[in-house]
Amino acid sequence: MKLFYIKAAPLNMMLLSFVDDGIILAQSKQLDDNNVGLHKAYKIIYLLFVAFALVLEHDKTEVFYFLRRRDAYNPSLDLGYAPHTGATPLKPKTYWRYLGFYFDCGLTFQEHVRYYATKVFTTVQAMRMLGNSTRGLSPKQRRLLYRSCVVPIATYGYRLWYFNGTRNKGTMNQLKRMQRKAALWITGAFRTSPTGGLEALTGLIPIHLMLKKLATRAVYCVTTLFAP
Repeated sequence: MKLFYIKAAPLNMMLLSFVDDGIILAQSKQLDDNNVGLHKAYKIIYLLFVAFALVLEHDKTEVFYFLRRRDAYNPSLDLGYAPHTGATPLKPKTYWRYLGFYFDCGLTFQEHVRYYATKVFTTVQAMRMLGNSTRGLSPKQRRLLYRSCVVPIATYGYRLWYFNGTRNKGTMNQLKRMQRKAALWITGAFRTSPTGGLEALTGLIPIHLMLKKLATRAVYCVTTLFAP
């Protein structure tokens, strides 16, 4: 249930609160100016919670910055309420998780890809218990399991970071290593086997082509929705 929505134009901020969650969005040219505005906005939130006879849990508060600058300047925030006061200010997080997406300060989504690549690596590793070259699931069943359970996780949120012109070489390499590991498990081949041959033998589309296919399909879907 939404409690309130406030657009504070003088502070260049937006305040949105639900019963169990809330967010303060602030914009400014300098991080220090941003922190001053956040300090004022947080006080407004606190007073509104008091008016609604609700408790604001200060220890669960988090702060995150989207930055254009590439230096390490990432100032802490004094909320004015314990435990995040002048002596122990609130330290900014290096990434922000929202609806399963991981946003980093520069919107490179490297943390997002790293998280899901690690997750699918672990999944593929665990799948080895289900069979090998002599027993367990057949290669056809392993491929079906990989396509159904691993690929959707690996490509989750690809629309955020995969598009024409983006520099995603490191990201692609992580996913390529994951698919190679899965192809080795599906075929039971030697570790020295070439990746291209493994993908051809298992009928797996190379990662860069699969992402291109998914992105093209997404464009067609959007175009169809807005077609007259």
